[in-house]
Amino acid sequence: MDGKGRRIARVVAGAGAVVALGALVAANVAVVLLGDTVNSYLGIGEQVVISEERRDATMAAGRALAERVEGEGIVLLRNEDAALPLPADVRRVNVFGWASTQWAASGSGSGQVAGSTMGLLDALSEAGLSYNERLADMYRDFCGERTFASAGALNSHASEFCRLFEPSVRDESCYTPELLEDARAFSDTALVVIGRVSGESIDCPQAQHKVVERGGELEIDASRGYLELSREEEDLLRYVGATYERVVVLVNSTNAMELGELETVPGIDAALLVGATGEVGARAVVDVLTGATNPSGRTTDTYAYDFATAASWANAGELGEGRYLGAEGLYPADGTLNVNVGVTEPYDAVRFVDYAEGIYVGYRWYETADAEGFWDGVENEHGTGYDGVVQYPFGFGLSYTDFSWEVVERSHASGASVGRDTSFSVVVRVTNTGSVAGRDVVQLYCSAPYRAGGIEKAAWVLVGYQKTGLLEPGESQDVTVSFLLDDVASFDHDDASANGFAGYELEAGDYAVELRRNAHEPAACTRARTTLRVPATILCRDDLATGAEVTSRFTGDSAVDGVSVDGSDSGAGLTYLSRADFAGTFPSEPSPDREMTDNVRALNLYGEDQVKEDAQAYEELVARGEVSLGQPLASTTSAVLTLTENGQLTAIARHLGEKYESAVWDTLLDSLSVDDMSSLVLHGYLATGRIKTLSKPLTKEVDGPAQVGSFNQLASGVGYPGPTVLAQTWNPGLAREYGRQLGLEAAVLGVDGLYAPCADLHRTPIGGRNYEYYAEDPLVCGVTAREVTAGAREAGTYCFLKHFAVNNQDSYRDGLYTWLTEQALRELYLRPFQIAVRGGTTGVMTSYNRVGAVWAGGSTALLTEVLRGEWGFAGAVITDYADHQQYMNADQALRAGSDLYMDGVFRNGSFAFGFDSTALARVRGTGDEALAASYVTNLRRATKDVLYVWLNARAANLAYNEQARATGAPTLDRPLKTESFNWLGTGLALLDAAAATFLITRLFRPAGTRDKPGMV
Repeated sequence: MDGKGRRIARVVAGAGAVVALGALVAANVAVVLLGDTVNSYLGIGEQVVISEERRDATMAAGRALAERVEGEGIVLLRNEDAALPLPADVRRVNVFGWASTQWAASGSGSGQVAGSTMGLLDALSEAGLSYNERLADMYRDFCGERTFASAGALNSHASEFCRLFEPSVRDESCYTPELLEDARAFSDTALVVIGRVSGESIDCPQAQHKVVERGGELEIDASRGYLELSREEEDLLRYVGATYERVVVLVNSTNAMELGELETVPGIDAALLVGATGEVGARAVVDVLTGATNPSGRTTDTYAYDFATAASWANAGELGEGRYLGAEGLYPADGTLNVNVGVTEPYDAVRFVDYAEGIYVGYRWYETADAEGFWDGVENEHGTGYDGVVQYPFGFGLSYTDFSWEVVERSHASGASVGRDTSFSVVVRVTNTGSVAGRDVVQLYCSAPYRAGGIEKAAWVLVGYQKTGLLEPGESQDVTVSFLLDDVASFDHDDASANGFAGYELEAGDYAVELRRNAHEPAACTRARTTLRVPATILCRDDLATGAEVTSRFTGDSAVDGVSVDGSDSGAGLTYLSRADFAGTFPSEPSPDREMTDNVRALNLYGEDQVKEDAQAYEELVARGEVSLGQPLASTTSAVLTLTENGQLTAIARHLGEKYESAVWDTLLDSLSVDDMSSLVLHGYLATGRIKTLSKPLTKEVDGPAQVGSFNQLASGVGYPGPTVLAQTWNPGLAREYGRQLGLEAAVLGVDGLYAPCADLHRTPIGGRNYEYYAEDPLVCGVTAREVTAGAREAGTYCFLKHFAVNNQDSYRDGLYTWLTEQALRELYLRPFQIAVRGGTTGVMTSYNRVGAVWAGGSTALLTEVLRGEWGFAGAVITDYADHQQYMNADQALRAGSDLYMDGVFRNGSFAFGFDSTALARVRGTGDEALAASYVTNLRRATKDVLYVWLNARAANLAYNEQARATGAPTLDRPLKTESFNWLGTGLALLDAAAATFLITRLFRPAGTRDKPGMV
């Protein structure tokens, strides 16, 4: 090689070395910054001791359960002339609708189902039913897949992700005469698929953005919303209904829809509400079509012919949000980027939403409006009055068989006097009077006495429900449904009863308790209704379970967070819907834009003034010597406080997991430095860190509500039908079984905790995350969430129940000001979480939005006063993903009662007003001692809670298995998870050593040898 070649080689080699060193430096920086996130994602440093056979068996059991959930959650909406199940001789079907080739397995976002999923067409083939492949090929050729499907709802606008694709049946370039003629010859049975998909960070648009021609331009139909049928779908239904002998519509949607055309279009014989079916749930759809499964689902939403008849509709979604005038420079209109739309786009306004409908959400509105004659003037093609407004009431569902009900026992006779601690129960004998096996759902509703102008009350409220087992023809089962009178007390936030009391009240009068087939239809059996009498008004001053004082904490002068949650002291001038004057108070238009008052503006972001204000509560404690600042400079090790040995809990760890109030907790916390504690609670995304002195391992937490590890994970569990489908089973026992299975799958995958389930309501049909949520009713939401979290806990997996609170729409969710009455807050939106906490839930996740003027994750009223104080919650509160940490503030969260900060991939969270070990040692006797006491006291609580939620789940699993062995029941055995070889860290260390050796030899090589000819 000549001199020039050697110089080129040296340059190339030098450049390569620089690149390699740069990559190595970047890798080291990434590991330092991302730390446990990388290890958690890749499963580094841990080993799950489990055989491949057991892992496969666990997942196989999950898939079988997923089919059962879908089978019980499908709702039979229509079945004229017993069109379903399909006759045995029907072996070929035409499947119409573009959505048949893009079957919706889930919504999009952190609750999605990842991996391959089975669609309807594959399920038909697997069951031996032939579908018209030429028809399917036409749809695929028209459009191969949903645009923005791969980007997802978190990376697109609603107008992009929620896009419709459907060729016109009149378009002969798609529906050629030959294709239609061949289809008629192929089969006289037609299935029509109507599909809709929603997702996180967006709400369903109130216009249709659609493509109706092959390769055509985007069209916008502003006259119809996304959740209505398009003109093309309606035309298709009319064609199919007029052409085929048997027509079945499958509603494969994540959200409730307007479905009036199922009745008005001639020839529609049957319809099934199948929801999002998950990984294998499409098999259950085919089983229902063929009669192998009798559908037993019930709606968990009211299906109205026109969404605009809902009291919540005017203030729904993006169009229902208002803007604060003159709020430029306030978060998020301060240059903050909206990271949820797929492009660099700053927030252009500070937005708010008014829950002007008050407590009248879903069936609470429709049934109360009916009781007050609000629908008396309605007359349309669907019917008159209520029948012209509501198509399918809440709790509605048909069956392939019939059932009779007989009341065989009541705990109290009609007319009995009762108190708040009275438990009323009714035993119903359900008999299958039909010809095929099936399940039924017994529903119990209560109507509280109402006085015009008094406390707002819905006409009927669901208070209990139970589902039967599979009953053979002629078989009966006695089902007991019960409720506590205390649970129907009304929250009087503004002293509407004029008795000087703000809180829950059981007003004097008659309480009608009625068995109903659904929210609207009373049961046709004797003694279906019982009247219970409360002789005198009862002021419910305390919580029956905890004994804690219960009072107004969000309204007026009692607002702990500084501004009344109903906006009454912030110039909003809101009028909330009142039963005393539905016509005059019905919200027909969204709230107009308005000015932001100074008291609201002052709480826009949390800062030094608020920290000092919070610290004032600790000044007297410091003066009396009741707060200790004596944390060690470095955490100390003690054999007595070792929490794990060889991957298993020690005796002291189990004790701590079972006893939240144990004095040993103080001893444990006394051994930890503030640096170790702050590191633990600050970094809570996907993994919660080790504490070596306690032998506390890295614990792993992942999404989601329908699949373990569904979002941003390498490995995931079984993809289940959407949570709404689970709720539509109306089967608490099945929900418990589902929770256990999720917990076991988590264990198999090395996962310790789940960001799931969700307990927010379907406040409106267009909620982007409705697919993650259960229902419009707080009892169904709360019971389902309670059973799922309890089941997972029995399997040793903890759950963070989300999103606390009022996270009922997603448009511009970051910093969204949410105004509502405290009555609505407590009776509707907090109620599901309260039910779950009473059932033992130990983890809660807060939300992006504000409750009134304050971020939910920084609300002392919500997290300390209500959750911990009134409800007696023992466990950990985690924030949602803090992508904007100036708003989702770690200091605010800690002092308000949160425990774990989800600082994200980069694990860059920090306490701007915290104290490290050195600063804490110097603070005694200074003016900052109260500030330090505020920080350390809350840091100790947070550390305890984070450790407790993990230890409690593992202790619960041990106790469950001991009980199971004693009774001969199956155990829920978690595979052992131990630490393993960290190949990434070791590999980087070796590369670092090699790089260092290379640099040293290059830098200290004798000068005379560096450029000697012949050396490269």
